[in-house]
Amino acid sequence: MAKKNLTDLADETLVEQAKKHDRDSAAILTSRYFRLIQKLASPYRHFLDFDDLCQEGSIGLLDAINGYQSQRNVPFSAYAAACIRNRIIKFVEKNQTQKASVLNHSLSLEDVGDQIGAESPEQIFIEKESLSHVIEDVNRVLSPLERKVLFLFLAEMDYRSIASTLCITEKSVNNALQRVRKKLKAIHRA
Repeated sequence: MAKKNLTDLADETLVEQAKKHDRDSAAILTSRYFRLIQKLASPYRHFLDFDDLCQEGSIGLLDAINGYQSQRNVPFSAYAAACIRNRIIKFVEKNQTQKASVLNHSLSLEDVGDQIGAESPEQIFIEKESLSHVIEDVNRVLSPLERKVLFLFLAEMDYRSIASTLCITEKSVNNALQRVRKKLKAIHRA
């Protein structure tokens, strides 16, 4: 099949050809989905390297190509979006250093906040220890969904965007954030 004709093919056909190691089909799919990858990576660009996020999204697209099953009657575009989104979110969650940075800049933590700007090594150590405990507590008390919603919210996404990214309703986003607030207040009081 000529390369010109490949661009006219449906995603599902290109996926089947890419599974047979047709590099041209895989390249066309990658170019078609690159804007989506950038869009899904964009909310995290303030606290993670955008190129790394796009790379993870591209790996998610490759996972989608390899895992897609046309007999399930799900459009490839929907399956690819879910795979890309999930890959990026997992990358963000795994990056503990960046989570600490987001929490440090986004949450009001009076005990830790008083230490910021401290100059002595002892004060810097206390700050890092306090933040480390906060991260551990957040990971311990929040469900995976609550953590995802929290980090998307901290990335300045609105409820509608969070709902779309996680494939849940806006009401579910609101409920998750209410639970997060309640649990974080309980941690702060303890």
